[in-house]
Amino acid sequence: MEFAEIYSFFNTTADKLEACWDIRILSNIANQRVPDFILSGRGSLLRADIHILWTQWFIESICDPEKFADSTQSYGHILVAVQKTVPIIFSGVSEEERKTLTKYISRLIDKEVQRRSPRKRSFISLEDKKLLWDIYGPEPRCWICGYEFTKWAENKFLGYGSDTEPPQHHFIDYMTLHGLSQRDISVEVDHAIPFSKGGKEEDNLRLACGWCNSHKSDRISIYDVAIKPRIVEHPKLGKQSVPHPFWIVRLLSVRRRCEFEDGCDKTVDNAQLTVVHKHPEGAMNPTNLRVICSEHDPIGSTRLVSRKVAEQMRQ
Repeated sequence: MEFAEIYSFFNTTADKLEACWDIRILSNIANQRVPDFILSGRGSLLRADIHILWTQWFIESICDPEKFADSTQSYGHILVAVQKTVPIIFSGVSEEERKTLTKYISRLIDKEVQRRSPRKRSFISLEDKKLLWDIYGPEPRCWICGYEFTKWAENKFLGYGSDTEPPQHHFIDYMTLHGLSQRDISVEVDHAIPFSKGGKEEDNLRLACGWCNSHKSDRISIYDVAIKPRIVEHPKLGKQSVPHPFWIVRLLSVRRRCEFEDGCDKTVDNAQLTVVHKHPEGAMNPTNLRVICSEHDPIGSTRLVSRKVAEQMRQ
């Protein structure tokens, strides 16, 4: 990329608060091609998630699935609603093409209605848990971050009971606070595609640590959470930016391997991974996060703070 192009992009898009209400300036910004360096190697994830969101908004602008969820109206009513709008939006296509689009969009909306309609969550039996545990092999790990479950967590999950106290981490990763609560280190069953979004049990269940499962929740897009990282006070480093936990979960779940620049064979299948900043002075938003294993973590033990400090950071 040429300097002139870089400078032009910044000049057009940065510090444009005055553009919030000016359609001419907004149009100029919208016409800019976003350079790859702006997305810091996360272009695939950031673009994919925003494209999915835009598509969802567009489809739902034609026919709102919320109006049909939990109602007696059927697919035929959805089809009629879509038929009213499609000719207005797609006025330049042939009648045959409109019919094809109407049918396609109606089915998409019907599928979304089915997802949103109330359904009973299936109880995951102890036998199902045992089967899932066995599928994960001799050293089951969280499918998102690679945390290796302890014997205490295994016994609790499989209902074997235990006289031992849950392990307590004396030092905590200040960026994630993973291990601060008992739930963080427990085994939970996660729906990879969230249940509330239509995820079923078949081939959709994963073992996850409580930390990842709770922060993943029913989210599927990196844009599902706030856009501003938090600031915490680190005892040695001073004020530090920390990412939203779901950004960590989203990145780990799609990258699944250490991103050390010289190469690394650590993945969530054989090690616990976390994130670190690409640029230490920068805010930890999704473009400044790198997946890393403990061996290649540039901040090393500085990452860990006492439990007492971690509890203060959580507040």
